[in-house]
Amino acid sequence: MPTELEPERDALVGLIYDAVLDASLWSAALEGIADITHSAAALIHGYSVDRSLYTFHDLGRIDPECKRRHELYHVTNPWMRSNRFPAGQMVHTDDLIELSQLKRTAFYDDVLRPQNLAHGLIVNVVSRLELRVSLNVERSERSGPFSERDTAILSSLLPHLRRASELRLRMLDYQEAARAERDALDALSTGIITFDASQRVLFANSAARAQGEELSLRVLAGRDLSGPPSAVNFIRALFADALRSGAAGTCRLPRPDGREIGITMTPVRGRAFDHSSHHKTASPAAVALLVDISRTGEAASALLAARHGLTAAELRVVTALTQSSGMKTAAAMLGISPNTLKSHTKRIYAKVGVRGHAGLVQSIAQVARTLDPLG
Repeated sequence: MPTELEPERDALVGLIYDAVLDASLWSAALEGIADITHSAAALIHGYSVDRSLYTFHDLGRIDPECKRRHELYHVTNPWMRSNRFPAGQMVHTDDLIELSQLKRTAFYDDVLRPQNLAHGLIVNVVSRLELRVSLNVERSERSGPFSERDTAILSSLLPHLRRASELRLRMLDYQEAARAERDALDALSTGIITFDASQRVLFANSAARAQGEELSLRVLAGRDLSGPPSAVNFIRALFADALRSGAAGTCRLPRPDGREIGITMTPVRGRAFDHSSHHKTASPAAVALLVDISRTGEAASALLAARHGLTAAELRVVTALTQSSGMKTAAAMLGISPNTLKSHTKRIYAKVGVRGHAGLVQSIAQVARTLDPLG
C-alpha cells in the first residue's frame, strides 16, 4: 500500500474500532473506506446464511431509499453470490456477473443505477456456519473496476475489520443476553431496584415502579430516589446499614389501602466488583426487593438469587421448583426437558450450597422468614 496513505489508513483503523462502541460511527468509517479506495460508497452487513435475518446493516453514502426498495420488493441481488467465498477472499463483482448482464437485472435498475454504481469489491469479513459479515465497496461505471492498489488497501484494513466485527457480534450477544435477563426481571411481581454506591437507581423493574407509585416514590433509572422524606429516609438508612454490615435488612412501609410493602435491602457481592474500575459508580452496590407482606415466597426466591449470583434463567428455575411438586412438573412448567432442568439444578445447588430440592426449599423458607421479621 502507498506509504503516503498510511496516516489516513491509521486514522481510519482507529475510527473502525471506535465504531464498535458507538455504532453511529460506522457510517463515517465506511465513507472513509470508500474514500481511501477511490470509491463512491461502502456498506457492511451481518446476516444469517439463509438471509432471513439481518443483525446489522450500515451504510456509507448508500441511498437508504434504494436499500429499502431492495428489501421491500425482494429484488434478486446477483452480487450476493459472493457469500459462498471464504472469509478474507476479495471478490470482484465483474467476476460474478458481467456488467452487460448486470444491466439487464432488476437489481441494477432499482438499486445500482439510481446511485450511479456499477462495480463492486466484496469481501466476507466474518464467515461462520450460520452467519456472514460482508463488506461491499462500490463505484461508478466511469471509475471502472477495482485495481490491485485498491485491493491491497482493503486487504490492509481487513484484519481490523474482522476484529471489530467479531467484537461487535460479541457485544450484541451480551446486549441480547442482558435484555433477556432484564425482561425476565421485569415480568416478576416482586419489585426489584438496584442502587449504585451513591444510592442512585440503576434499574427498577415494572413491579418496583408500580409499588413505588403506591408509596408516592419516584423510582427512575439514573435518578436518585425521591418522594416523601420519611419513606426515602427509611430506604436510605436501610441501604447504609446493608453496606456497613454486609447483611440484608428489612423495613415496612404502609400503603394508602392499609396494607404494607416490605422492603429488603441486600448488598451485592461478587469478585467482579472487588477490582478497581473507572466505572465503579455504575456498579450495583445493593438490591432492594419490594413485596406485599402477604406474598413473600417469590420475594424470597429473588433475594436468594441476588445473594448467590443466580442468573435470571436460574431464578425462573428456582421459582418453578418451589411452585411444583417435583422435577417433572417443574420441567413442564418451564417448557424444557427433565435432563435440561437437571443441568440447571446442579448449577443452582452448587451456587446456593445445598444438596438437593429439599435443601433449596428450606433455604428459601429461611429467607422468607427474614422478609417479615415483625410477623
